[in-house]
Amino acid sequence: MKLRRLSEILCTGLVFFSVLFFYPLESWGQKSERAILAFGSSGGNLTAFWVAREAGLYRQQGLDVDVVFLRGSTTAINALVAAEAHFAALGASSSVLARIGGIDTVLIATAAPGLSFYLVTKKEITGAATLKGRKLAISRPGTDSDLAARFAVQKLGLSEREVSFITIGSDTERIAALQQGVVDATVLTPSAYVAAQKLGFRALLDLTDLNIPYEAASLITTRTLIRKNPEMVSRFTRGFVAGIHYARSHREFTLKVLKKYMRTDDLDVLNASYDYYVGRVIPKVPYVSEAGLQTVLDFIRERNPQAANAKVQDFMDNRFVKELEQKGFIQSLYGR
Repeated sequence: MKLRRLSEILCTGLVFFSVLFFYPLESWGQKSERAILAFGSSGGNLTAFWVAREAGLYRQQGLDVDVVFLRGSTTAINALVAAEAHFAALGASSSVLARIGGIDTVLIATAAPGLSFYLVTKKEITGAATLKGRKLAISRPGTDSDLAARFAVQKLGLSEREVSFITIGSDTERIAALQQGVVDATVLTPSAYVAAQKLGFRALLDLTDLNIPYEAASLITTRTLIRKNPEMVSRFTRGFVAGIHYARSHREFTLKVLKKYMRTDDLDVLNASYDYYVGRVIPKVPYVSEAGLQTVLDFIRERNPQAANAKVQDFMDNRFVKELEQKGFIQSLYGR
């Protein structure tokens, strides 16, 4: 009987510890701490961030998170600098460029590793020869679409000087520009490519087939916030990681979330986005990849002399994801 009683006490203690670690504030009735997440695009690679918010997973970690759309990654980075946002969901290149420029941004988790873009062109463009001298639309300089477009041009054997890169805006705006003849080509995310196909456009190059190590959508914060409030950063990362699992296990709910944030009713686009990002890309354990970040840094280094002596470790901090893995939080989500 004594052994049985001791076993019951130990089990109760283990459950208590698990609740205390995994659900630190909200479960105990304490007031949630407010945090703001800024994002600069409506691509499906941000699925886990949105799902975590809509499913109340940040709140379970004691955070009342507002998500704010800020047009363009530069605006979102500026919000971090001014402490008007605590976190940002952006392409890694934005954080790297900011850090090189003297801002203390840092990547703490990945949301969508890999360079997931299609090079889409007018029908008459069938290869490098017919793309030469044409206009290629990107969202903004220094963004993932910019890097993807330049990788695509290089892969086709052209130099960047042989193509005009035109800043247009979002996937939707770039498709419209292509349709109206304002540009001759653009790069699109997988879900946007589904919409472009319905308009009769086809891909000249699929960058996903190239398996380029890359850090696209990432969880970004500042070293200042990590120093001042590491607990907030830890809780937010837990909520984000839980969002990855929730998206995987709740397809219909996630599709509704995507409909809201991607602002489309097109089921083909929504399902394609879910299947690609949730089904294939977003990792269960979202470590920032050194190899992927090195690709970003190498690309920037070719164009920015300030990056000459930079090292990937200057731009990343995996401690929060590592803690979740080591303490069994991620394993507890998936039941093994």
